[in-house]
Amino acid sequence: MLNNISLHNFALADQLSIDIEDGFNVLTGETGAGKSLLLDALSACLGERSDAAQVRFGQEKAEAIATFNYQEHSPEAEWLKEHELLDESGEIIIRRVIFANGRSKAWINGRPTSMSELKTLGRLLVLLYSQHSQQQLLDPPYPKQWLDRYSGLSEQTQQLRQAYQAWQKSQRLYQEALEAQHSRAAKIEQLTLQIEDLEPLLDIPYQDIEQEYDRLSHHETMMQDCSALIYGLDEGEQNLIQELGTLLRRAEAQQSRSPQLEQVYNSLINAQSELEDAASTLRQFIDRQSFDPERMEQLNQLLEQFHRLARKYRTQPDELLQQYGQWQQQLEQLNELENPEYLAQQVEQTHQHFLDLAQQLDQARKAVAIDIAAKLTEQVKPLALPEAHFEFKFEPLDEPNADGLSTIQLLFTANKGIPAQPLARVASGGELSRIALVMQVMNATKTDAEVLVFDEIDVGISGGTAEIVGRLLADLAKHVQILCITHQAQVAAQSDQHLLVKKQQTDPASSTIITLNEDQRIQELARMSGGVEINETTLNHAKQLRKLKFN
Repeated sequence: MLNNISLHNFALADQLSIDIEDGFNVLTGETGAGKSLLLDALSACLGERSDAAQVRFGQEKAEAIATFNYQEHSPEAEWLKEHELLDESGEIIIRRVIFANGRSKAWINGRPTSMSELKTLGRLLVLLYSQHSQQQLLDPPYPKQWLDRYSGLSEQTQQLRQAYQAWQKSQRLYQEALEAQHSRAAKIEQLTLQIEDLEPLLDIPYQDIEQEYDRLSHHETMMQDCSALIYGLDEGEQNLIQELGTLLRRAEAQQSRSPQLEQVYNSLINAQSELEDAASTLRQFIDRQSFDPERMEQLNQLLEQFHRLARKYRTQPDELLQQYGQWQQQLEQLNELENPEYLAQQVEQTHQHFLDLAQQLDQARKAVAIDIAAKLTEQVKPLALPEAHFEFKFEPLDEPNADGLSTIQLLFTANKGIPAQPLARVASGGELSRIALVMQVMNATKTDAEVLVFDEIDVGISGGTAEIVGRLLADLAKHVQILCITHQAQVAAQSDQHLLVKKQQTDPASSTIITLNEDQRIQELARMSGGVEINETTLNHAKQLRKLKFN
């Protein structure tokens, strides 16, 4: 539920905060007062496109904040939990800042968010119906979309689209496989030869043989240096280990006289141990060394083989085995995924699955269409269309598509004895607006969103018809929260909360929104129904309209 909207330097609003109540809320005001102010701010908070014109004249930025609460296991609560945005207060606080250069930023519960995330959350919170919604009735896909949504077939429709896409994808892969058969065979042959080229080297560690070859090719100088090292460490007349022993005895004699001298002594002890280990390792290394010219020649041939293949395949010798693994993977993919016979089976399976789902959905639509058309007829009749009649017409498609097996038209007649015809052909503008309104109200009963916004959807109706529309919205508001911008006193009289937009000629001009008490509501209803001059007659009429709310 929407609790509050706060604005700062947003369009005509300087500083504004409005609490929104449960039930049926209406927003009224004279033409040009800024009734769209609240709606524009709410749309901005729901991730819709922002505009630099929404920044108040002379200011650097505009700010809109919308505060909602939510039920524990609602779709929006699950979304918040998934995105780690749950707040201990149990609220959703959406903040949108729009800068004068056209850029904008948004936050959800204090964390920066993207417009994509904001739109996704917004669709879970609020559904918006505008005065232009009647134009949707003239779009060929709309009757089918409306029927699916109202009858709860949207999930089946989505599954059908996914099945259609899977079928189309399998067809595309099959065609690509057929076209690429020749190049595929050539590529398989090439990869096979490359893999065979490297197979003799698979069990040979390049770095190990390179190091062994380096050791044999420098055997003479290596042994000379090792002998010099062992002589200087332990075998010469004045070797390092012996000299270190002399120094160690001096350090031992003084180590008890200072912590620093003790540290020196311990360091020399460690050094002596390290030098002794080094000398021992050198002796063992020297004992194991021997020069093998045959082994050196063998290593030389192996290295030449590595370098030749590395040049051939334009890589480094130590990366040849990695290249081998990549070729193996490519070969497996070509053998398994590009098999035209296998893909042909996939095409048949996905096509049949799509046709099965399409048949099920077509039957489900036809099964509910008669009852839903009857409900629509009964809802429209009270709106000055007593002879209205609706029916859905199904016509098979030449080729099934992602929407199913049939086109669906909504047929309508407003006159007794006249056959129903396509809505766009026979309905007047006033009839379209009333039909659109009823279809929106019917759809609203099926939504998970807890807030519905109606933006002047009652344009084109008046009198008793407007009163019935007001009752429709009031009944709907028993289940969801409604915010409705209206020019009709009969609609506004049915509301639970009445908000009035007033323009103030400050410098620059500004708009404010106030919550009306009962006496103020009577005055505003009188203005809406009687024009500029408010007299006893218009006031009595306004009081009568309010009484209808409680009858």
